[in-house]
Amino acid sequence: MIARNPSSRRAPVQQRSRARVERILQAAAELLEEQGPAAVTTRALAVRAEIPVATLYQYFPNREAVLAELAGRAADRADQTLGAKLAAITAASLAEAVDQLLELHRTQYRPHPEIVAMYYAQRGSGDFPDAHEHRRRMAAMVHALLLERGWLAAGTGQLITEVAIELGDGILELAYRRDPNGDPEVFAEAALAMTRYLEAYAPE
Repeated sequence: MIARNPSSRRAPVQQRSRARVERILQAAAELLEEQGPAAVTTRALAVRAEIPVATLYQYFPNREAVLAELAGRAADRADQTLGAKLAAITAASLAEAVDQLLELHRTQYRPHPEIVAMYYAQRGSGDFPDAHEHRRRMAAMVHALLLERGWLAAGTGQLITEVAIELGDGILELAYRRDPNGDPEVFAEAALAMTRYLEAYAPE
């Protein structure tokens, strides 16, 4: 879902600096879980991480950068396990596969709905960088699955699956704007739109 912006913070080199970054991120995760995103302020982060506010700003320019880093790490973990999860899909049709893919999306990010909602609400402002590279990697793995299962015609280019993923991502923005946990009605519409599009490239 989310890709970190390399310019959003200073990359720590020394072990002490890396430890401080980890304390800041742990503090953000704790505050987010305990009190929600409104509680994740730079002052609260500094207090929880037991560092001066000025030190926090050496690594992150604002609270959004901290949250984006947390979300980026969640996306990295999702990428590492996605292949095995895709292989475990039990769908018997393209429509069922799309349903299961969307449910996989929900379960991967369900532990942090606030971050997901903030990402979709704020990525246009630049506070959260867009995760196009993450979606492209996901599209490549999904495309291989669709071809392997025979749900796309042989020779169908990966661009088709990339477009389907981007289509779904755009609709999910509405789902999370309506409900931090993802509006199920909008998820259903995303499934319909993605399925109908991909069916145009299914074997005759």
